[in-house]
Parts: sequence; structure tokens; C-alpha cells
Amino acid sequence: MGYPARPMALRLLLVLALGCTCRCGEPAGGGEVLHLAHTFSPHETEELNRLLAGRTPAVESSLLPFARGQTILGRVLRAGRDCPDLVRIDATWVPGLAGADLLAEVPDEVWRARAWLPEAAELGAYRGARYGLPQSQGVLALVHRRGEVERAGAPWPPATLGDLEAAAHRLTGAGRHGLGVRVDGYWFIAFLRASGGDLIDPVSGAIGIDQPEAVEALRRFAALFGEAGVAPPPGAPGDAARDLVARFREGRLAVVMDGPWALWSLGGGAIDGLSVTPFPPGPDGRPAAPRGGQVYAVPRCAPRPEAAWRLALDLTAEPVQTGWARRFGVVPTTEEGLAGGGRVVTELRRALRAARPLPRHPVSAELFDDLTPAIEAVVLGDATPEEALAGVGRAWRRLLARHRAGASDESPRWRPGNASARPGEDPAADAGAHDPANATADAAANTDKDTDTNKDKDTSTGTGTAAGAGTAAGTGTAAPPSEPAP
Repeated sequence: MGYPARPMALRLLLVLALGCTCRCGEPAGGGEVLHLAHTFSPHETEELNRLLAGRTPAVESSLLPFARGQTILGRVLRAGRDCPDLVRIDATWVPGLAGADLLAEVPDEVWRARAWLPEAAELGAYRGARYGLPQSQGVLALVHRRGEVERAGAPWPPATLGDLEAAAHRLTGAGRHGLGVRVDGYWFIAFLRASGGDLIDPVSGAIGIDQPEAVEALRRFAALFGEAGVAPPPGAPGDAARDLVARFREGRLAVVMDGPWALWSLGGGAIDGLSVTPFPPGPDGRPAAPRGGQVYAVPRCAPRPEAAWRLALDLTAEPVQTGWARRFGVVPTTEEGLAGGGRVVTELRRALRAARPLPRHPVSAELFDDLTPAIEAVVLGDATPEEALAGVGRAWRRLLARHRAGASDESPRWRPGNASARPGEDPAADAGAHDPANATADAAANTDKDTDTNKDKDTSTGTGTAAGAGTAAGTGTAAPPSEPAP
């Protein structure tokens, strides 16, 4: 099927995204086509296209790269021409885009059409207004095979960070590591908070990343990868997600710290054999792990906003939420979807309740530009925790000053070889970055390719997207998330 010529702005968005475009359904009588730009993983995209098939009007969906998606999308929306009708974006993008008046508010009648979960309702909110319908929720948690940790006699579930480290040591040995963690700023947040530290308060200007608690947390985090540590060494550039998926599926890794976006790949295309345990809280009992999610938003310049909101409601309907929950581990955002989501999603909900979000502020999407490279430098032995975090503190103070002066432009910053701002992605230069879900799906796909001749290994699932180049330590960042995200 041929595609109609695209307007220049949207074509530029798609070229920069390096994603595929799919026309689903049939145009209405006048040839109307809705445009949906999204950050779904490959296996989710396949299911999305199936859902959109046969719709009237037709829907043309395009994949945004997670690490550069906010910048690319912001440019298109600022131009105000040829805008997508609907976008599926990370919740950390909302403050920046809404603050720039680029997103339309959700109509009251649209919002009231769903019984949103309280923790999901906040995902699309900013400064008292609603800018998005919650599509999914994400959280960093401890993923393991069902019953395996308990059979090993490890103290479980961990009530403190020390308990987690003790359990990981108990699970390490005989060719297996106890805990898989990415060398990534988003992952480090959980360890920082569990050690009694914190990141930043953009409102007051208080910065905790260079305080003694943070320095000690980073020293402790880096020790996980040392000679007597419990985590496998960071993979080669671009291979962090692939390496953790392969190790887990081959039985060389007992527990992986990851999110819902990773379950489908970690389980080899099936999530029922997995269990999810909350990450332990901080010394004061406050949640440590970060949480977030994805939302459907309508740009203020969208040519067909009413049709776009109808599409968003259809894509958050109970059958869709329940189906994606049971198949992929996507955490529903409505009461109805959660009720039919199954055991794994119930465990993820428990982990979500033991987590807390990043600050609802435009700077949150930019924090990882500086944090992840600093974490990598310490893990690789190229800097001390004091040196690395002192630099992050200086960079964040400049970032806050820039935002307060109104000089911040397209957030998050992106430059070749630099991470953008959501949890869990492999940072990518021109090869096309992606969210945590895409990174993990790529890992599964590449694992399958690498082990195709080894038929005794369960590595037969997953399809990939364009993979991005990694950083020095072979880790990904940038979006939340997930913040991606995928």
C-alpha cells in the first residue's frame, strides 16, 4: 500500500526518528488520516498496528526515538504546522511541553470517561491542569524467576538496601551473579534514596546529589561491579540491555533490577514464570525506587483533536489494558484494566506503591545528561565518587539557573553521543535511540540472533529496532524510561 506524500515537518520528524511508519485502517470519505507518533517497543508496536487495523479514519503511526523524541517533537509542535494528531510520550516530557504551551488540555468529558488509578492520574498533570491520558505505568523493581530466590535461601523480600546486598551475595556463585543493574543514572536513583540521599528539589533549589549521602551511595553502587561484587561487569558499548537479558535467560543472573518494559524480553516472550519484588525503601521508610509512565497527549496544533481524543480513549479501553497487562506486563492505568491484569501486574502495582516519582518539573527530563556519565566514570574507575558528583552538582545548579532565567530551550538537551533524559534507554547518536522497552526488546532480538545456532537455549523471541550506540560503560540512559522507556 502506498503512502500519501507527507508534509515536510512530519517527514523531518520521521527521518530523524529513524522509526518505521505504518498505515492502519482505511481513510474516511475525504481521505482523512490520523497521525500517531509514539515510543512503543517493537513488540508493542506490532500489537498497536493490529489494534489500529480497520479503523475509520485510518491511523498512520510513527516511532519516535526516546532519547531525542522530546526535542524532535518540540520542534515540530513549535512550528505549529503539520502536527501529529496524537502522541504517546513519557510523563517526564509533559512539564516541558505543557510549560511551553504545546499540549492541549484534556477535555473534562474525555477525562471522566475512565476510572483512572490515582497514581496514574498524576502522570499527565502539570500545574493543576491535565495534559494527557495515562497509558501505562513504570517502576524499577526486582525481577526474578518465580520461587527461585526463595529456594536459594536468600533473605527475601529485602527490607533494606543492606538486605538486598546480602541476598545478592547469597545468590552469587557457581557461574551466576546475584543482581543485574544498569550503570545508569535512573537506576542509581533507587540506591541513592535507599541510602538516605536524594536528587534535587527544583522549587527550593536544594541539590542533594553532591552531598555525603550521595557520595557514599555511589561508592556502594560501584562496589556492586567490583571483584567481590554481585553484579556482572558492564557490557560493551550498546550491549548493556542485551547482556542482562542474555544472562538472565541463560540462568547466569538471579535477579534483574528493571521495569515492566523488560518483562516480555526477560521472560522469553512469556511473563507468567516471572515474579516482581519492590525495591527496598530508604532508612526513613520513604520509597526509593523511581516510578513514572506514559501518556497519550494531543498537541495544541493537532488538526483533528476530537478524533485524536477518541482514539486515545479506545487505546486505553479495558480490553486493551487487560490484554497488554497479561501479555506484556504493561501496568494498567484504570481500575478496570488492573482488575483483569493478572498476578504479575498485581506484583508490579505493589512495587509502584513502594516507589515515588521524579519531581514534576521540566528539569527532571535533563538530569541524566550529567548524572549517567558521572556514574559510568566511577564504575569504570576513571573518577572518584566525590569528583564525579561534585561535577554533577555544578551542572545541575547551572541547569536550575537557566530554567529560572527562562533561557531553557528544547528539553532535554541532546547532542551526539550524549544521553537525553529518560530511564532505561541506550543513549544513541544518529543510529536512533529508544526507550527502555525498545532497548530491552532489542536486547532480546539480538540475543536471539547471536544464539540462533544454540538450540538448547530459550532465546527464540523478540524483534528489534534500530539500536543506538552506547556510552563508554555500555549502558543506556536518558529517558526516564521510560523512562521509558521504552
